[in-house]
Amino acid sequence: MAVVRKRMTKKGPVYDVDFWYEKKRHILSTGTSDIAIARQILHDIQGKIARGKFNLLEYEKNHVTLSEFFLEYFKYAESAKKKSTIELEKVYAKQLMEFLGNKTLKSIDVRLVDQWKADTLTRVNPTTFNIEKRTLQAIFNVAKKWGYIEKNPFEDVEKLRVEEKRLFMFDDEIELFFGQIQKDIDGSKNSAYKQSHELFRLFCVFLLHTGLRREEALNLRQEHIDLSRGLIFVVKTKDKDSRAVPLSARAREILSELGERLFADLTKNQVSRKFNACCKRSKLKGFKLHSLRHTFATKLIDAGVDIMTVSKLLGHSDLKTTAIYAKTQMPVLQSAVRKLEDGMSTLQVKGMLPAGPGQGEKKGD
Repeated sequence: MAVVRKRMTKKGPVYDVDFWYEKKRHILSTGTSDIAIARQILHDIQGKIARGKFNLLEYEKNHVTLSEFFLEYFKYAESAKKKSTIELEKVYAKQLMEFLGNKTLKSIDVRLVDQWKADTLTRVNPTTFNIEKRTLQAIFNVAKKWGYIEKNPFEDVEKLRVEEKRLFMFDDEIELFFGQIQKDIDGSKNSAYKQSHELFRLFCVFLLHTGLRREEALNLRQEHIDLSRGLIFVVKTKDKDSRAVPLSARAREILSELGERLFADLTKNQVSRKFNACCKRSKLKGFKLHSLRHTFATKLIDAGVDIMTVSKLLGHSDLKTTAIYAKTQMPVLQSAVRKLEDGMSTLQVKGMLPAGPGQGEKKGD
């Protein structure tokens, strides 16, 4: 006996097909809420079984639902990705399911993804949308790799143009920021609060001098430090790789000032919260703790350090990532234009370029 059965979900009814194959009962989702389509699918299965052409494994692969795929995907991701990355992916996967319903992977086309895009942009800004799109596209690439889909529907969704924001801090902004921390230290009547502010200040200065990520600095331990050679060894990085980072004189001083626990008494939420609070009180907008890393990279580029060296210091595996940090500051741009101007003046003196208005000989002389 083969029948179509209705199953209720949060998004409404979905029909399953209930049938026997090779002396076993199978209940498979059709991924549709249209009973006519569900009956057609069941009729097709029965016909193939009767002709001896039904392939259960092939059918299951062609009718894998989002929920089934995500369950399989996240089990696989546990051994391949960081916990924080997986948590973010689960948020985006849940939002996609809430919008599309538990459809089969094969039924998700560009039209549906465009509808998802329009809905998502009512809730998030273009930057966040690009992150969601990139994340879901990567997840669906795994579905393609496993043979569940032939084409990734997120590939044809264009990345949105995002207004470029300055990520690094100018010198006067750095002074304002650290001036605010000093005010917090001077205004602390409680010794514990004062010590906390002082440790946070050292933490921020250390980031500014090393370019370390937040977690890299927080996870630093005594066994990772070689003051005799002026190096620290970052062993837990974003890419699960290790690297040696040379220390500036100020960075070495900070490590010498700190106790055995280094920055272990600080937490990632605490330092981010403190940074945001200091920026707010200093009336500095658009910055986050990671801006100290951007500033470190930008200052190196401005000092003439080549991008490959900066990339190694930052622990990047791709130069494209480093290029994001390499935002030249205005004084450098102004200096470049002055050099051009000086070069042009030399050519004018040699008579190779015409002089501008008011320069050189007057008309008619």
